[in-house]
This record gives sequence, structure tokens and C-alpha cells, in this order.
Amino acid sequence: MSNRITLIAEALGNTGRDLINPGPYPNRELKPIHRNYWIAVFVNLFFKGYLGAEYIDAHNIPEKGPAIIAANHFSHLDGLIINAASIYAKRRAVVFLAAADVYNSNLMFRIMCDLVNCIPVKRDENDRAALLKTIRVLRQGGLFGIFPEGQRSRDGGIGEGKEGVAVIALATGFPVIPVGISGTFEALRRKTKIIKPAKVRLKFGPPLEFERERHPSPERVSWVKDHIMNEIKRLHSQALGGEKEKLAA
Repeated sequence: MSNRITLIAEALGNTGRDLINPGPYPNRELKPIHRNYWIAVFVNLFFKGYLGAEYIDAHNIPEKGPAIIAANHFSHLDGLIINAASIYAKRRAVVFLAAADVYNSNLMFRIMCDLVNCIPVKRDENDRAALLKTIRVLRQGGLFGIFPEGQRSRDGGIGEGKEGVAVIALATGFPVIPVGISGTFEALRRKTKIIKPAKVRLKFGPPLEFERERHPSPERVSWVKDHIMNEIKRLHSQALGGEKEKLAA
């Protein structure tokens, strides 16, 4: 854990001309905003017309500067709709990590990833290249999206968070925007290929601020992870209730 935090800290201080070898997925960090915007327009038309999507408190997405978007994970739709919401509300793309094994084996997932910004990551390895690409996105002032659970829910519940989101938050000191998602499990759950009608809501929380730490204790990392996950669960519960303070897709 401490090695990853040190790696991130060094990456943030690097002049960045050759941060990393791009590996098997080069140039996937930032696509032109105009392309992402038009993708978001069409995606939003679909989500509004078919799923009645609502984006609650989307004003919490920052207008500029780096931030980490952290959400619960029910479906392959999650990254797509968060990206669409961010571009629709603030004209800002969100770069997500995506499981490399699923990206390489699942055509639908690959198409969705290619529509937006994804960095494939090897889940069972310490993927240094993916980690440094993440830092490059943030250092360029971008929005980085992560699902702390590390995988889609199998039963529609929110699972245990992993330490990655806390490691990145503490190593960078950048704000975390928690997001609660409801409805995407019903729309496109595991092992299904057809998107079903379901009411989808995203509830964006206010930024969570954590002081940058180069050598946080394991207890500190665990506390930050739990704090972020508790906020995500709270927002998910509110999204289920459909609070009225929203921006409709």
C-alpha cells in the first residue's frame, strides 16, 4: 500500500514527458470534449426516453480542476451514465478504470468503454501502468471515475469497498465526489445483454476533502475508504427515494 502511495506522489511530482510506457492501451486517457459531448447528448436522449434518468445535485461536479468521482457499481451502464451526466451538466468528461479481462472478452462492455474514456486495468495484478495513467488524468486537471467495490454487484446490493479509492485520495489530496446510483441493476444486471426499462437516478454528493499524506497508516486508509463508502451508500439510499433537487437528463 505504501509503495503505491509513494508511486503516486512521485508521479504527481514528475515533469511528465514520459511518465510511463503506454502499454497495450495507449492514448485512452482524454478524448476531445466535442466528441464526448455529442456522445453524451445521444446517451442522454436514450436514458431520458427509455429510463427517465435523473441527475440529482449534479452541481456538485466541479466546474474545473481535478477530482475523483466514486460510485457504487451495479451495471456496465454505470460509467456510461456518469460520463453522460458530467458532460451534460458541466461539459466535463470522466475517465474510468475498466477491468482488462472483461474489456478483452465482452463485446458490449468494450463498445461502452470505447464510447467514453476507459483505462483497462489488470485486476489481479499491481497494474503500475494503469495507476500512472490515472495520475496523469488527474494531474492534467481531469475527472477520474472509480467504483470502489472493484466489480459489479451480483445481487443489487452495495458490496465492500477496496482501498484503491482511499489510496488515490490520500496520495493526491484531490477531492472525492461520491455518487449513489439506483436503477441500473434492474436495467442491465450481470449476464444480461438487453437493457430493460427501469427508473435510473444518480445522486451526487458534495466533495469530500482529505489532506494529502505520503505515508498514511493502514488505519487511516481504512477509515477514508469506509467514509467514502458510507457516503456512497447514503446517496444511493437517497437516489432510491428520488429526491426532488435534480437535473433531469
